[in-house]
Parts: sequence; structure tokens; C-alpha cells
Amino acid sequence: MFAGSALAVLVGLVALVLPPARARADRQNPKVIVLGFDGADAKYVEKWMAEGKLPNLAKLKAMGGYRRLAPTVPAQTPVSWSSFSTGLNPGGTAIFDFLKRDPKTYMPTFAVADEGEAKLYFGDKNPAVFGAAAGAAVFLVVILAGGLATGSFGIAALIAAILGIGTGFGVQHFVKKNIPTKRPTVTNNRRGVTFWEAAGKAGKKARVVHVPVTFPPREFPNGELLAGLGVPDIRGRIGTPAFYTSEVSFSVKNSNEFSVEVVELADNRGSIETEVIGPPDKLFGDGSKWIKTKMTLDVPESRDSLRVRVSGSDLTLKPGEWSDWVPFTFKFNDVIKVQAIGRFHLYQVKPEVKLYLSPLHFHPGALPFGLAISHPAEWSNDLYKQFGYFKTMGWAVDTWSVSEELMDEKTFLEDVDMTVSKYREMFRKFLEKDDADLMVQCFEFTDRVGHIFWRMMDPEHPAYKPELAAKYGDAILKSYQQMDAIVGDALPYAESGKAVVLVCSDHGFATWRKSINTNTWLAKNGYLVLKGAESGVKNLEDLFGKGEFWPNVDWSKTRAYALGLGGLYVNLAGREAHGIVAPGPEYQAVMKELQEKLEAWTDPENGKKPVFHVYSRDEAYGKYDANLVPDMFVANSEGYRISWQTSLGGTPKELIDTNKQIWSGDHCSLDPSVVPGILFSSRAISSEKPTITDLAPTILKLLGVPDPQPMDGKPVM
Repeated sequence: MFAGSALAVLVGLVALVLPPARARADRQNPKVIVLGFDGADAKYVEKWMAEGKLPNLAKLKAMGGYRRLAPTVPAQTPVSWSSFSTGLNPGGTAIFDFLKRDPKTYMPTFAVADEGEAKLYFGDKNPAVFGAAAGAAVFLVVILAGGLATGSFGIAALIAAILGIGTGFGVQHFVKKNIPTKRPTVTNNRRGVTFWEAAGKAGKKARVVHVPVTFPPREFPNGELLAGLGVPDIRGRIGTPAFYTSEVSFSVKNSNEFSVEVVELADNRGSIETEVIGPPDKLFGDGSKWIKTKMTLDVPESRDSLRVRVSGSDLTLKPGEWSDWVPFTFKFNDVIKVQAIGRFHLYQVKPEVKLYLSPLHFHPGALPFGLAISHPAEWSNDLYKQFGYFKTMGWAVDTWSVSEELMDEKTFLEDVDMTVSKYREMFRKFLEKDDADLMVQCFEFTDRVGHIFWRMMDPEHPAYKPELAAKYGDAILKSYQQMDAIVGDALPYAESGKAVVLVCSDHGFATWRKSINTNTWLAKNGYLVLKGAESGVKNLEDLFGKGEFWPNVDWSKTRAYALGLGGLYVNLAGREAHGIVAPGPEYQAVMKELQEKLEAWTDPENGKKPVFHVYSRDEAYGKYDANLVPDMFVANSEGYRISWQTSLGGTPKELIDTNKQIWSGDHCSLDPSVVPGILFSSRAISSEKPTITDLAPTILKLLGVPDPQPMDGKPVM
């Protein structure tokens, strides 16, 4: 009796000292929660954390650790997040820029995905197949029913044949008119197995939300995924807002690299007929025509509001008001239709009508046939049923309208807050559900606010205005405090030991005071030869619409050209269509010349060097597709960035332009050392200099899952 009691006490004491075997296993392979914040800058996170303005991040640092996180070369969103997802550097993921070029044509296209088309059902045979099937079905039904009813299968066969043939021809005509033979497709170009795919295959439940370069979503076991950057708007663009105005000859104030649809209204009072532009007709045509829906705007006599009637919706807005989500229907014909959602914002009714319409997102609960933005495909509909309307577009925050001064800062921040609140609501529900071994969610707002408001924190920026800085100088701080609050949602799971919490960003930020025109530099230094004047100004619509590029370049004399946000290509014989630089010593000599001269380039206004470093692809990646990846990457010093025109292959007049635009902060072509990201963990971080490629192997190690492929990154815990 005594011995038994003593043994029970001893067992109890051991239980207090040693956690049970299950708890030890959980400690070894816990749940993992990963929060990604696009563009969260290490320098400002450290500053504001030291000032006590980011308390949750400070708690996480004290609990485990914090390090600056080195981004990829170049430090771009799709590039870094692709390496985050796979543990491979950009040479392995094949995502090295927003843009790539076809060496056979020199034409730029988006690097993250390729468009194509596939047969719908039986393709060109649809009318014949469906017509024959319908005719045969009618024939069989009539002959059986008629024969059994009359007892005469001969007469029934005659009637059945007549009806079957008639039905077949009718259905054939209907299908030919209303059912397309093809459907557009998209292929994700990111190479490598993601850590969540590896986790799912190992039996871990994974939930992944808004990680960039995940469209179209790839299937994987035990998982759910909502795609992020890469999901287009309904027009197939990265985002195309519309601005309706009755102001005669209204023009966009700023640059024309961005795409905003300006629609002139016929009047500023009474009932005004207009239309909303929807998807391109790629089902029955070549995509050059747009499917539109009618919209009526009614201005009352009082001119204190605006009535909007479109796609069955009827709403009235007062100046300064946002609408709720409005559903739109775009009809290709009586059978095929596509549904979208958008929001209006009314600026004014008098003296002129000015109405904003957001980019049109695919309706999350009514996606067109063949389009999936989630895995499983029906998960987006499940989310719609649970959360209502939400933004489905990958670049969710409209930075184009504010850049073009069609939207003011107040309205922009209202849109940011609405966007963040919905995604945060989702994140909280996912945490409460607590059913996933791996939870990953990325938020973009820290990057988008940085692009627009960096000028408010830099008195030396050409677009700095003291009166605006006094009003919005804390906009970036507030966005980082939003980030901190979201981190606070996850902290209890780290504090309780339920999960390891990681917080990271893909890159940091810096001011953008001046733009460098690399192709202009190449032209002035004899590497790029033009036939006549400088090439015309390019914009994104040229890219989407496959407009003319390089119209004045003499490829027979050109040795190098720039495209994308830092990419530098040698016009290599045997690779480029009109290459003239021989492989081997000549190629190496051109590379060396370019590096030395670009790094020696000095801004005559201030004596600074716009180019921090020129990386060869061997230095940056080691292994890569030699026909795809640029030969070199031009990385800028703080204050400078590759110009928009250079990114699209343009050659403006000046070597260096002053950036007076609202898009005032950036990272895309800056040297990674200038724009470090962040890494926080509820567990100690062993590496002093972690990189974005280290995240995938680290997360898999925490989960107890082997790497699915040789990785460039290494675990840092």
C-alpha cells in the first residue's frame, strides 16, 4: 500500500518535471505560423521597435530572435517570394524579374506566367459532337417511347429519325454560335517544389494565403491555397481602374507608364449613358475586342449625389463615399457570361462628375469555367460564403490611380484599410480554426504604402511637400503598426507553445529620388545603336497589347541592351536573333567593360554613383537557364532606381531623370544590401546573416519534413 502510494507520488513528480512524450514530440515538430509582409524595411522596423511603437514584434524578438533578412538579386517581390517558397535562388526558380524577353524576338513578356489556350471540350468538333449526341439521344428516346406506345417500331423509327436529325442540326447550330472551341490558359513559370507542397505530401495539413507567384494554384495533398500576386483583374491585367469624368479633354497629370482607363462622359447632368469595360474576347475572338456592359449615371437636380445603375445594381453615392461591392455581369452571348466585382468612389458631382471604379476582380464565388484562384478550386467559393466578397486580384491595392493623381492619399488609405481588414479577418478565423500544421499568409499593404508615401519621410525627395508630410508623414509608421497588430493575433500561439511563429519580409525599402536610363547610357557609350531618334515612350498597355518594342534599334551594331528592372543582356551570337557578340573571350570582354564603366558612372549633380554594383549571373546565382536569365544585373545605390522606361526597353533623352512622381519609394533595382528585409522568430535564430532562401528549409526542418530538392538555402534554427 505504502509502496504503491510512494510510486504514485514519484510518477507524479516525474510528470511535473518531464513533459509527456506527446508534448516532447510537439516541441520537436510543432505547428508553424508564417506571416509575410511585403516590403517591410529592416531599418525602420528597428527604429520604431526601439521607440516602443511595435510592441508585438519586440515581444517576438525577446521570445526568440530577430535578424535582418537578405533579399534576392534583384530585390523584387516575385523574385524574393519565389525563393522564399522553394529555398532556391532565382537561377533555380527561373523568376528573376517582373519581365523576361524572348531572345528570338527581343519582345518582353511577364516572367511569372505565360498565357496560352486549350481546347474546350472537343475544340473545333464541339458542334458536330454535341449535335450528334443530342440527335442520337432524341432518336433513341422517341423510337423507344413511340414503339412501346404504338407497337410499331417502324413508324416510330421514321419519326425518331426526323426529330433526331432536326435536333442534331439545331444543337449543332446553337453550339457553333454559343459555345467556344477554346479557352485561355495560364502557366506558372516558377520552378521548384514549394515547402507547403512538401509538407502536404508528408501528411502535414497546410493552409497558404496570398503568397506571390502562386497563380495558377498547383494542387497538393492535405492543403488549401488562395493565390496571391499573379492573379489578374478581369481584363487580364495586373490591375486596371477606371475614372469617369465629364470634364472635357481630361488628361492624366502624371507619367503614362501605368494603365488607368479614363472614360469621358457625354454630360455632367441628367441621365448619362456610359459603359464598363470587362474582359477581352478571347473565347470567340483574338482578344482585340472587349466585352462591355452598359451603365447609367443619373445626376439629380440638386447635384449633391450620383445614382449608378449597372448590371442590375442600383445605388446612390454622395461625394466622398465608397460603395459596397458591386457585382458586374459581362455577357459574351446568351450562354457565356463572366461575373466580376468592383467598388465605386464618388469624388464630386459638380462642377463636373468624377467617379472612380476600382479594378474589376473576378467574383470569388462565380469564377469562369477553367479558372481557379484557389486549391481546391472550390475553396474560393467556400471563403466567399464565409467572408463575403473579397479582393481576388493578386495586386490587391490600387497604386496606379494615386500614382496618376486620379486618387488622393486619403482615398488610397481608405482602400488600404478595407483591404487589410478583410484579409486580417480571414487570418484570425484560420487561427481560431487551429487545424493546420502549417499556416502561411502574406500581406502586401506595407509595400504599397511604402511606394506611395516614402516621399513624406524624405525632405530631399523632389516630390516632398511639407503640408502633405505634416498630414501623412506617419502613414508608413501606421502601416507598420498594422503589421504589428496582425503579429499580435499570432503571438498567443507562440506564447502557449502551440506553434513556432515566423515573421518575414521579402525586401526592404529606400527613397527613389532619381531614375537612371540604362538603355540611354548604353546608347551614349556605343553598346546600343539606334537608327534614328530615341525610341518612343512605352507603357504597360504596350506590353499587354503586344505593341511595338525596340523600333529604332539597329541590332546589327548593338552589343547590349537593358530590359526589366535591372536586367542587362549581351546581344550574343547564337542566342539572340540578331546577336553579334561572339561567345567566349569577346563576350567576357563586353561583360567586364560594362561592369567597370557602369560602376564608375558618376551623377554630375552630386558626385554620387548611381550604380552600386553590377552582378554577373554567375555571381548572383551560379546555376541558371543561360537562354532565359539576363547576363548581368545592374544594382542601384540608395536614392536611385532603374527608370520605368528602361524597364520597358525605352531610351529617353537624359541619362538621369529626377523622380517627381508620387511613386517615391522603391526597392526593385536597388542592391540587396541597401534594402534588407526582416526575420523574426519565436525560436532562436542561429544564423547571423540569413537570406530569403533559408526560410523554406528552416520551415521544413521545424515541421520534421525532408527537403524535396537540393536547396540553396540552409536552416537557420
